[in-house]
Formats: sequence, C-alpha cells, structure tokens
Amino acid sequence: KTLQFSFFWHMHQPDYRGSDGVMSMPWVFLHAIKDYYEMPWLLTKFTSIKATFNLTATLMEQLELYRDPLKYDYFLSLWEQHPSGLDFESRQWLIKLCKSSQYETMVRPIPQYEYLYGKNEYSDNELIDLEILFILSWCGNYLRSENAVVKRMLQQGSGFNQNDKHRLLDSLCAFIETIIPFYALLQQEGRISVSTTPYYHPILPLLVDMENAAIANPHTTLPKRPLSLHLDAQKHIERSMRLYEKHFKKKPNGFWPAEGAVDTKTLSLYRENGIKWIATDEAILFHSLGSDERNNLYKTYRFNEV
Repeated sequence: KTLQFSFFWHMHQPDYRGSDGVMSMPWVFLHAIKDYYEMPWLLTKFTSIKATFNLTATLMEQLELYRDPLKYDYFLSLWEQHPSGLDFESRQWLIKLCKSSQYETMVRPIPQYEYLYGKNEYSDNELIDLEILFILSWCGNYLRSENAVVKRMLQQGSGFNQNDKHRLLDSLCAFIETIIPFYALLQQEGRISVSTTPYYHPILPLLVDMENAAIANPHTTLPKRPLSLHLDAQKHIERSMRLYEKHFKKKPNGFWPAEGAVDTKTLSLYRENGIKWIATDEAILFHSLGSDERNNLYKTYRFNEV
C-alpha cells in the first residue's frame, strides 16, 4: 500500500523591528543562514517529493533588510565593530548572544568555539573568534559545502581578525538575497508551492469579530465595547498578497492563517480575495465536526468554496 503525504512547512519570524525600523534581535539572519534556503535545497535532492512552504510577510520583509545589515540589524551593527570600541553593556550583550547556540549540535563540533563557550572573560582577539564562530555555528549544510568563505573559516577554526568578519558578513548577506528567488524558481519549476499568511500574522477571526474569543474559550474576558476591525483584516490579506506578487510574480493560491485561526467570516474574506485553500490544525477540525475521530484527518474539506 502507498501513503500520500502533504508536507507543509511554516517559515515565520515575528517582526523584530522597532519604530526606528531596526531589528532588535538577529533571529531572521541566523535562521536565514541555517534553515530557509537549506530546506528547499534538501528537497531538490529527492525529485519525487514535493512540498508547500509558507513564507510570512514579516519574514520576507525582514529578509530584504539584509541588503543593508548594519543599518537594520542591531546585533550585527555591534558584531561588526572591533571589540575595543564597544562599551561594557554592549560587549556583555554581544557575548550573551554569541553563547546562545545549542551546545551539543552547534558548539561542541567546533573545538575553539567549545573552548571559548566555557569562558566568562575574553580578550579582544578571543571575542573576535567567538563572534565569528557563533555565526559559523549557525551556517547550514548548504553553506558549509558550497560557500568558499564559510568553508575556509571552518577549516581555519581560530585566529580571526576584523577583515574576516567583514568578509563573512558580506558573503552571508549576498547569500540571503538569493533565498526568496530560490523559492520562486522552484515554484516556477513545479517542485514546490508557496503560500503566505495575513500581513502582520494577526489572529484574523478576532479582528473580524472579537466575540470569537468567547466562542473558542467561554472563560475569556472580553472588552466592554469590542470593535469589529473587518477592514483591518481585509488590509492584512491585501498587503500580504501584494508582497507575494512582488516576489513570485503571481497571486497566491493558498494561505496559512496565523496560528491556524479560522472562522466562517474570515473564510469568506479569503474566498473574496481569490484564495483557493487554507490550512489549519486538527483541534479546529475536531471542534468543527464535533468529533475527534482521527480518520477524519486524512482528507481535504471544502467550505464556502475554499
């Protein structure tokens, strides 16, 4: 017997930008060099397997900012400086981030990183090594096998300088610019499909009707005068669709509602905007059917033409 799978990968990062447009944390950058290119690249090695990738607007917009990383990424703006120029608080915050890699899988395989990871105080030269090895520990298999700068630095292992930092950052930011075009190419070739999510990852049913909170959980305390933000909900869909068209030169067919949150009114919004399918989770299906029979999971459902 054969078994059919639908692989659906949700690629999302919260919006780390403040009112100044600067990202306060580097997680978009780090997952970009580790995961976002790597997963579709691994898929291309298996020609009979296809998958759907959901790219959120907040992820795509922040990936675009790495054309000018020192302007938009606070961590990298500190990382790029010589350690001697950092004040005490900035230096300590930077060290804390550079020791945030997962120990067993990311720190331990790099001997000099493991050594530095166990220290509490660093000379300037040691801190430069720690900074570079932290970034290298996040580099995925694609970069480790295909990127000459990453390969050379992993082989070198220690004794880095400021020029090495600049060279590594330039190479990785150039790589990040290729991520979304890679998804677009694979979708054009029919290897993958790409969906998206309402713009700022909102719980769309709450925007349309806040009473939905009490339907989902009767113990929820609602505002005394809840407002319907139906027009806001429509804008979230429209803005995501425009951003998607910018990158993929076509309208999206599918959406992953943020947190899988759906109701009949938001489903109508998706349909009115030409969306053909959405995905959600089993708890919502069971609640909708009034049954937790697991055989109900293994089929698609049509509601209100979606």
